[in-house]
Amino acid sequence: MACSITINGRAFPCKDKIGGIKKVWIAQLGDVSWNAVSSGEIDDASAAVTFRSFELTKNSGSFQQTVTASVENGTVFFSQVLELTLPNLTAGDNAELYDLMKSRLSIIVQDNNDNYLIMGHTTGAESTGGTVGTGTAKGDLNGYQLQFTAEEAIPAPFLASGFTNVTLTAGS
Repeated sequence: MACSITINGRAFPCKDKIGGIKKVWIAQLGDVSWNAVSSGEIDDASAAVTFRSFELTKNSGSFQQTVTASVENGTVFFSQVLELTLPNLTAGDNAELYDLMKSRLSIIVQDNNDNYLIMGHTTGAESTGGTVGTGTAKGDLNGYQLQFTAEEAIPAPFLASGFTNVTLTAGS
């Protein structure tokens, strides 16, 4: 049976969006049960869950999704990569970020257009690299550069507005 194609086309969009991300919200993957994806978005979680925020300095984070397809094997998946820069080394942050790096996570990425994208919504996101450093010169970064990666069968779905079971809480 052939795959059905329901392409409506796409008009050239207005130039009214900007790049970058402003904040990420993180929870343990095991604490989240997302509702089904419909038309590219998820309307809510099926039970109450709290996500904690990690604020970024402007122009210091990115979220990219790379399409990987194999004609020979008939497969397509999306590699999702989140890169964060968090300034200021602290003992408390070391401990908390180390716990994150050992965990499988569900991450909500808030972009600069106030879209909320769910990274790793089925298989989770995991730490795949980064640095913790003091820099060399006075103006260098004293902080963390972290990378998280997820691999999903579809692009990261949007989190629809009006959700009630997902609580987005400010970090301390």
